[in-house]
Amino acid sequence: MTNESSSSDIRDLWQSQPTEPPKISPEDLRQKMRKFERKISWRNIREYAGGVFVVAAFGFYEWKFPAPLLRVGSGLVIAGALYVMFQLHRRASVRPAPADLGFSTCIEFHRHGLERQRDALRTVWSWYLLPLLPGLAVFFIGTAVNQWTVHPAGTRHLLMGYGILVGLVAAVFYAIWKINQRGADRLQAQIDEMTELRSHPESGERIC
Repeated sequence: MTNESSSSDIRDLWQSQPTEPPKISPEDLRQKMRKFERKISWRNIREYAGGVFVVAAFGFYEWKFPAPLLRVGSGLVIAGALYVMFQLHRRASVRPAPADLGFSTCIEFHRHGLERQRDALRTVWSWYLLPLLPGLAVFFIGTAVNQWTVHPAGTRHLLMGYGILVGLVAAVFYAIWKINQRGADRLQAQIDEMTELRSHPESGERIC
């Protein structure tokens, strides 16, 4: 009993000790912000390049294939890709920090930028994945109809093949969603760090 009581007292004493507030210099914070801005900029460039590729590829399909469903599907995919690029710019474009911010203001600016990117990743299903689904669905249906017209006897194999294709697309979409949710969780950890720094206003007199 004595040992258990002593251990409990030591644990309570340790837990009651004031925690060391997080420390970061203005130079380190500014460097962290620049690194974050570069990372987001390069990510967006890759996404824009992917969007341009999708528009070009399905624009070619729009011109190449005469079947109405294929053309409608291609047009919807192009519209979806353009919408995704617009939303990417609106929701997740880089906003460089102004020069000579106060340290507290700099923390708040970076925190807001982290929250903005986190929210974009959290809602990636609604603005990034969902807009592409109608066009892909119509395009796949169009290709299936064309193949069935040419080989009506192979309906069973056709359905199996497109079932596998739809499953692969669903798996890719799920993986993209999951990766973005993990990214949002990592951003939340950085947001929590900035929130803790913000709780110490004595650092606000310095220049970031």
